[in-house]
Amino acid sequence: MQQNDNLFEQIRDHLQKQARNGERIDTETELAKRFGVTRYRIRKELDILTQMGILVRTPKRGTTVREVGASSLRNQIQMRFDVANFDVQEFIEARALVECSLMPLVSRRITPALASRLEGTLNKIEEHADEPLVADKFDREFHLLLLEGCGNRVLQVFSGVLVTYFEKTSHRIANMDRQFFLDIAHQEREILRAIRLGDAEKASALLRAHLMEQSQLLPL
Repeated sequence: MQQNDNLFEQIRDHLQKQARNGERIDTETELAKRFGVTRYRIRKELDILTQMGILVRTPKRGTTVREVGASSLRNQIQMRFDVANFDVQEFIEARALVECSLMPLVSRRITPALASRLEGTLNKIEEHADEPLVADKFDREFHLLLLEGCGNRVLQVFSGVLVTYFEKTSHRIANMDRQFFLDIAHQEREILRAIRLGDAEKASALLRAHLMEQSQLLPL
């Protein structure tokens, strides 16, 4: 039997340890016995862990521990943004703050391989400029690659913001013409050039102007 102090943390740590070791996850009854509390108390703690996305509880499979990595964190953030139903303008402001602030890291850490991948997405935008939704997909990839280039896994989690933004604006993108996407590719190529030259200040300014212009051009 263990003390009831910090019961939440004790249960969380115990279940995560079982999952890492490939062991069967304890039932409510087993947890109640282990920690010397009622099943009702255990159920309340498990409910909180489930709401936090740490546990997945289903009638047939029982309780499983969700793997917490960058991908799962992004998915959780994206899901919460979807539920919150933020205004598109709020996403634009968030993008400007997050992406522009990363330019010093990207300029310092970009590799030739990543620069080549970024260039490739710009070529794809131009190649599919007559297919709005396809070109938009490659535009999204360009911005996600910029996040990857910062080399900071915590900041990369915020790519969920970008994914959600693009999904929320895809219906507005559908009617944009070829020149709209050619202009996007041109502006983003200038951003990439500044990054390659190590000019983070210019890259940040170009990116901010680019994001603000696109937000103004998109129909309401």
